This record gives sequence, C-alpha cells and structure tokens, in this order.
Amino acid sequence: MTLAFVLAAMLSLAPKRDHAELASAIATAVDESAPLFRDDDDRRRTSALLVAMAFRESTFRNDVVSKTRDYCAFQINRRPDLAKDPLACARVALVMVRESMRVCPAHPIAFYAEGPGACTSERAQKISRDRMAIAARLVRTVAP
Repeated sequence: MTLAFVLAAMLSLAPKRDHAELASAIATAVDESAPLFRDDDDRRRTSALLVAMAFRESTFRNDVVSKTRDYCAFQINRRPDLAKDPLACARVALVMVRESMRVCPAHPIAFYAEGPGACTSERAQKISRDRMAIAARLVRTVAP
C-alpha cells in the first residue's frame, strides 16, 4: 500500500517519468520505521512528506550533486555514497527528518534545511512550510 501511494504521489508531481527505483526506496524506508506522525498508521503522511522533500530537493533524481556537496534525492551534505544508493539515501533522510521534527516542532523541516539556528531562520521556516504544504496536499488529493 505504501509503494502504491508513493508512486501515485510522485507521478502527480512529476508525471511521465519512471520513479520506480526511488519510490521503492522511499516506501521501504517508510515501512521499516515508525511513522513520523501520530495517527499515521498507514504512513501516508510520512510518505507524503518524504515525497515532497525529494521533489523539492532533486525533482526525484538520486544522482543529483549540488555545488555545496549535497548528494542524492534528499540533498544530504557530504555523503557522496548516497548518490548511488536510493534506499540508503531515503533511510538517512528519514532519520534526519525525524531529528528535525524533534528539534524544531513549530517548523518541522527547518533544521533539516539549515541545521543549527534554523528554527528562527525565515528562509528555513519558508522551506519547512513549503514541504509540509506539498505533503498535506498529497495526502488530501492522491489516491493510492
């Protein structure tokens, strides 16, 4: 069920592309860990957030490398190994998102976006609002 939702969500954001490998990686990472949200037993909200983040960070491309040495679909800093392993990338991103949500509950993705000091950063707050809004829209509109 998770994989079907992830694929549908990815196709709604970037149609006419093959998302099978990254979708499988995201679904596996989500299914093997606790959900990020309370009352998310079906893990739709958790999946939607990871899909929203991968969309904004890389447009679902795991081979992306930024000028600041951020790698993989989730733009994880200084981890070139993740550019070759979508599942490892999704697993690391999920751990980082969980930590970001713990550090800055008012802006759950801010710490992920900027690190220390991000909870008060307007830029990081904007990034967090954007990712959370995309995820919420996916939960509302995407049928698995």
